[in-house]
Amino acid sequence: MVKILLADDDNNFGTVLKNELEEDRHAVDVVHDGVEAVLRFINNVYDFVLLDLRMPRLNGIDVLRIIKTINPDTPAITFSGKAGDIEMKESLNCGAIKCFKKPFEIAQIKSEIARMNDDKKMMY
Repeated sequence: MVKILLADDDNNFGTVLKNELEEDRHAVDVVHDGVEAVLRFINNVYDFVLLDLRMPRLNGIDVLRIIKTINPDTPAITFSGKAGDIEMKESLNCGAIKCFKKPFEIAQIKSEIARMNDDKKMMY
């Protein structure tokens, strides 16, 4: 089981993604803005972070920078339906392993989580 923090201000998308990931037996905490994401990350241990780039109160890039300062080894994927190429590239420069443009196939995220989980198991 992988413990995942999902930060997205789109409630419908967040619910769908959470349900899909839970079908793979992952534990998913959903928050709806950047400040909530940072607070949740500080108070919990996560194996993986999924971040929307455009969220209220604190954008996904700023959240990613904070998360990577706290724990640089936590893998993160960013995504957005509204962000431009510059923001998407910046998220990769800040440590995201992938950045997807909405709409994307949830299978892409599942594949990355499985890959990172397999890599982690091989290290131990």
